[in-house]
Formats: sequence, structure tokens, C-alpha cells
Amino acid sequence: MRNTHNHLIVLLVIFLSGALISPVSAQQNKPLLDKNRISLGAGISDNSVGRIDETGFQIFVGYDLNQINVMQGVKSSVEFGLIDFGFRRDSTGIWGTYVIEGGIDQGFGWLARAGLDIGDDNGLMFGAGIGYRIDQSKQFRIEYVVRDDVDSLQFNLIFH
Repeated sequence: MRNTHNHLIVLLVIFLSGALISPVSAQQNKPLLDKNRISLGAGISDNSVGRIDETGFQIFVGYDLNQINVMQGVKSSVEFGLIDFGFRRDSTGIWGTYVIEGGIDQGFGWLARAGLDIGDDNGLMFGAGIGYRIDQSKQFRIEYVVRDDVDSLQFNLIFH
């Protein structure tokens, strides 16, 4: 992975910059981030460019945006991550997305995302998928994410 260290630094700066402009920071004597609203995730992905398929991985951090009420029963969050698409050429990137998700029934839910990918596949990214809440602190997700060049079927585990 080329420049992985640099990608992680940029990811951290973006995440902290977003937290600084959050209404949470305006409150006196309160922590900048509420640790109960942070989630960590990782997973594998089947990535396609044309007829070439490879297996890659991603790691990411999310922050629930409780102050943004999209509609009843729909939660929103921001997620920032690092992905290695797994192709022979160096194919890593960082990404940031706005995510909305809602419940379907008995632990199952849906999600949609839109954001930016910066790295070997610069540009917009969009995705949708389903999730299953294993318990209060863990969720399994299957998503299809479309970028400018690379499309991914992703399998992720998230710890809330």
C-alpha cells in the first residue's frame, strides 16, 4: 500500500475537522466527541473494474449525527475510511460519506450512502445495502458501492 501512512493522516485530519465544526464542540465543559456515538468497522470487498475482479479490504470509523433528524425512524452518520481495492497496481484510497439508515424488521435494516473517494479512484461514490443488527453493539452489512472506476460488493462488521 503506497502512502498508507499519509492516507491515514489525511483521514484523521478530515474526521477531526468535521468534529470541530460539529455543534457538540460549542458546548462548554463537554467532550469534543461523544464516545458512545463513535463506531469502528472493517470488512472485505469484491472489487470490479471492467472484467477484472479482485478482493480487497477496508477499515473505517463512523460518527452518529443524532442532531440531524432526516425523518422518523431514519438515523444519519458520517463515515471515513481507508480501502485497498486489491489490484496488482497500488490501489488504495480514503473516502468519506454521509450515511442514512433505517429499520426494516427484527434487526434487519437498510442503508444508503453518498460521498467522495480520494486516491486511485477519485470522485463521487454512492452505495446502498442491508444490515443486520447482531446485538446492541455489532452490526453486519452487505453493500454495493459505485465509484467512478471501481464497483464494490462489500461485507462489513461494525462495532458501535
